[in-house]
Amino acid sequence: MGAMGELKATAKRLWPARLVGEGVLSPRLLLLGLVGVALLAAGSLYDAAPAKPRPAAPPAETAKPAVVARSYEEALESKLAILLSQVKGAGSVAVNVALESGGSQEFAKNIVRESRTIQERDTAGGTRTTSENKESEQVLLSRDNGADRPVMVREAKPTIKGVLVIAEGAADSAVKANLTRAVEAGLGIPTYKITVLPLRK
Repeated sequence: MGAMGELKATAKRLWPARLVGEGVLSPRLLLLGLVGVALLAAGSLYDAAPAKPRPAAPPAETAKPAVVARSYEEALESKLAILLSQVKGAGSVAVNVALESGGSQEFAKNIVRESRTIQERDTAGGTRTTSENKESEQVLLSRDNGADRPVMVREAKPTIKGVLVIAEGAADSAVKANLTRAVEAGLGIPTYKITVLPLRK
């Protein structure tokens, strides 16, 4: 019973009314503690609605140049096939574009250069000069639909090596010449890089 009596005495000594009376706890502090406990209890009872998943941001355009060139090549082929099929007498058209090199992209950069020169003199009268140069580069980013993307300064499209056009009406020399001129004008490439063949029947 001795340990139990000692525990009761400690509990009476630490009871909030006694602590308030002795000035250890202020009524405001006690009220603030009770409000905090009530908020914690209410928060654990409240089951928050599941958050809506954000739509997946399009992947950053840090793809390899071959992948970028391939998608450019495919887009160019499909656009050119649609345009060439509109030529009178061409019929259905298939186009293959060969790229010589991948395109290049140049991004805006924040360049910080620091240079510092320190001259020290020793007690013997000698002078020592120390130069320190620092340079740091950081690609500038812009926020687009919640995703950070690098700011592009310049983009060079891939160089076209050659174009192959296969058309139903290419057996006719006038249609073949019109298709060749259309590719020449549309892509700005010389005629020796363009081959137009008739579709096999």
